[in-house]
Amino acid sequence: MCETRNLTIPPLGGPSDLSRPHLIAIGGAGMSALALLLAGRGSHVTGSDLSASTVTARVQAAGCRVHIGHDAAHLDNPSVVVWSSGIEESNPEMIAARAAGTPVVHRSHVLAQLLGDAEESVIVGGTHGKSTTTAMLATALDALAPSWAGGAALVGGLNAQQGAGSLFVAEGDESDRSISLYRPDVAVVLNVDDDHPETFADRADAIDVFAEFAGQARTLVVSADDPGARELAGRVRDRDGLRVVTFGESGGADIRVTAIEPTGTGHTVTLADLDGTAVTFTVQVPGRHTAMNAVAAFATGRVLGVPAADLTGGLGRFSGIERRMTVSGIADGVTVRESFAHHPTAIAADLGTAKALTEGRIITVFQSTGTTRTALLGEAMGRALAAADEVIILPVHATMPSPVGAVTAKSIGRAAVANGARVYPAATLEQAASLAATLARPGDLVITMGTGGVAGLGAQILARVDTATATVVA
Repeated sequence: MCETRNLTIPPLGGPSDLSRPHLIAIGGAGMSALALLLAGRGSHVTGSDLSASTVTARVQAAGCRVHIGHDAAHLDNPSVVVWSSGIEESNPEMIAARAAGTPVVHRSHVLAQLLGDAEESVIVGGTHGKSTTTAMLATALDALAPSWAGGAALVGGLNAQQGAGSLFVAEGDESDRSISLYRPDVAVVLNVDDDHPETFADRADAIDVFAEFAGQARTLVVSADDPGARELAGRVRDRDGLRVVTFGESGGADIRVTAIEPTGTGHTVTLADLDGTAVTFTVQVPGRHTAMNAVAAFATGRVLGVPAADLTGGLGRFSGIERRMTVSGIADGVTVRESFAHHPTAIAADLGTAKALTEGRIITVFQSTGTTRTALLGEAMGRALAAADEVIILPVHATMPSPVGAVTAKSIGRAAVANGARVYPAATLEQAASLAATLARPGDLVITMGTGGVAGLGAQILARVDTATATVVA
């Protein structure tokens, strides 16, 4: 999840009239998922976003009316106006809605209402991997026709769907603390890292929020391997009415992984099920950490009572979500993949995955997220990026005001160089694409990594690939 504002989300109120919702920033990850769900339920959905994108095109195709730009004139007598944490109080559509007496609610309130309407519900939370795990779980449970909402679209698909079944599966966002508003039947916590310094004082603060979330569920499915998740589990384990089920490689895990072996671009996982039965399945998408996400999805499915064979079949069909080491294309022997990683832990995981995917060099084009995050985590980002052979660093992608003021990417570059990397600063996306294409040779792997404009850079790099040698400029 990207940097958000440090804000206070109002407490949950009564249910909203969702017949004619208007969603501000409808092209965002969480908002687009809501739009798809509401449209699938028969709501007349309208919304706005600053610019057109593939995401706004998807929600339009689903029957939503999308306006480009924010303007009070876009409100067409909505039953409710929905905002996300990236939206300022000065937004003209919010101002107009309040002036007209139209209810204005946060995105999380709508998700909580949909969650409450379901007969059975799951919220997947954690600092890393929740979008992948949510989509994996929805795929594995396909026979149950669940409704689901995630933070990234399936490759070749969508990031949400209104299903015919009674189960609702959704990703819970911790970046603005809104995850504590949800009361699912099953809470899933993959990990708790020191992330979102604009919102949390430290990891202990984040654990407090996850503990509040977990304590409101009937069952907690939680990692036995991650230190933050273990601390969380220890804190809530004795709460009345809460069942705790752990998964991981640790010896005491309820669902214990006994082997993870590389298989092509994926991994074959062997684990001991809740009753000790050995289960083996293959995950097609790359990354050992992704295989562990599949274990979390398996554990959640078992808690829901789904047979192991049904889950493993579904997990084997999962083909990935956008920007999680997905292939943009191949040109002249150079492969370009896209990565959403922007936290040091995720950067290290994806670069570790990259080393298993190529015998050539790894060239990373990185764009950091947020000024507060960069100020506090920049050096750690640089150390993680040093695992690449060549690192191209773009200016910071900052969409939120920050108390730390202007921050550059220099700390990232300095730390990467200090840890042995060759670093190339790029002032623009075009310069970054040209540098990557010039550096790349047949057999190399180029990874576009981070948020902001770098997300759409793969096609530009592929169009410019050649075999010339660049000069190191820093």
